[in-house]
Amino acid sequence: MTRLGASFVAIVLWSGCLPPTHTVSDGGAAPEEIDAAMPDLGASAEALIGPEGGTLALASAEIVVPEGALAEPTTVRVRVSRRAVDAVFTSYSAVYRFEPAGLRFARPVEVRIPFAGDAERATVFWTVGESSSFAALPTRVEGRRAVAEATHFSEAFVGTACEGACCGRGRGDLDLLLVVDNSNSMAEEQALLAAQLPRLARVLATGDVDGDGVQDLPALHSLRVGTISTDMGTGGFHVPTCTAADFGDDGALRTRVGPEAAPECPATLPAYASLASGAASDVDAFVSQVSCAARLGIGGCGFEQQLEAIAKAITPSTAPMTFHGGTRGHADGANAGLARSDAMLAVLVLTDEDDCSASDPGIFDLSSALYGGVDLNLRCAQFPEALHPAARYVSALQAARPDPRDVMLALITGVPADRSGEDAASILDDPRMVERVDPDMPSRLLPSCRSLHGTAMPPRRLLEVAAALPASPVHSICDDDFTRAVDAILRRVAARASGACVRE
Repeated sequence: MTRLGASFVAIVLWSGCLPPTHTVSDGGAAPEEIDAAMPDLGASAEALIGPEGGTLALASAEIVVPEGALAEPTTVRVRVSRRAVDAVFTSYSAVYRFEPAGLRFARPVEVRIPFAGDAERATVFWTVGESSSFAALPTRVEGRRAVAEATHFSEAFVGTACEGACCGRGRGDLDLLLVVDNSNSMAEEQALLAAQLPRLARVLATGDVDGDGVQDLPALHSLRVGTISTDMGTGGFHVPTCTAADFGDDGALRTRVGPEAAPECPATLPAYASLASGAASDVDAFVSQVSCAARLGIGGCGFEQQLEAIAKAITPSTAPMTFHGGTRGHADGANAGLARSDAMLAVLVLTDEDDCSASDPGIFDLSSALYGGVDLNLRCAQFPEALHPAARYVSALQAARPDPRDVMLALITGVPADRSGEDAASILDDPRMVERVDPDMPSRLLPSCRSLHGTAMPPRRLLEVAAALPASPVHSICDDDFTRAVDAILRRVAARASGACVRE
């Protein structure tokens, strides 16, 4: 089985970037290359700064501490380290160490670092918490100085994690929405996903793929992870397995764990797990919370509305889009805090059925005269006119961020296992993706894939949405495990976090 491996090469090839050259500036750049003086390696400076704020300068490197950032007078220091950054980065400056290490500020401090390199890609990379992993900070360039804000002291340098086909500076913030099918057939698949989540969360938080202490990818400056189910009810009609007929779980972030969760999982959880650089964050506790939240259990509605759940979860109430009963989106209400407009957004869907997001809830009416001649389990496939168009969800995802390239949709769903990892458009052309009644079981569709842990149906609507979004990873729920799927997500996030262009 293909694994991500210890090298960044897989990501470089995927994104069209060339492997970066590891360089550290020694301050020897010609004067015409920069208009800010580089301090020498080993140079240092310190100043006593109190609650009124102040500035510490070392050559043209500066720390600007605003009023109210410190509660009491504190001696702050900056020195130019001889540390070499890992080969995933190209350095445009030396590494600066800001001390006392771990000092936290009530208000962000501004850091200005001189650099020699590509001003379009120049990004301030800051170590995450007390670790040695670097993550991108939002950066602006003033002349030949890169400027960023930080809330704690650690280490920083200016550089890039991308070469070749790049579209700007690195990005360090990610919101991850897990969309987990909680119908009765999903116990084994939830367990397979839960087994991968600790690795996914840890690699995103540290950038260390293989645990050898060497950073293989840009880490994330901040990471938020929340979970929703695919149960959106059945428009008020009472059908088997759909106990909350009106709204189901309604696209709201889950705070209860399922009965299959590990014994150490608490009964309730915060709406989302959060890991932030500089905060007193415990990576192990973060990983544990993410793993617990993904084990929703089974017993949810068997008429999954994956796309409607996503749209309601990420759409603000101020948007024109409305949902069942005229209700509005949850992004600034029940789900407030998870989605940030300035962060990348990744949506990972785990499901063994296609989407049945109904525009006409009458499709679920057991006594319907319009739909009653067709088995309830087949109606979503045989009455596509009763469902919302796929374009509704492409628009909802694209509207979730100012730059649509910051949005990723990843699917672990019923594509044939031998097509796992291929692009959505090509998978749609596979004959096994045609929706046909199963001759051995006329009350269901013919499965598109089978495995030891179950069967799955052709996810045509999900693939149509994925095909309309750039570089959406698609993997089979019939894979023996979800390692390849998680690797693909890591590659996609790392590419965008480095500043690489995303394939259209």
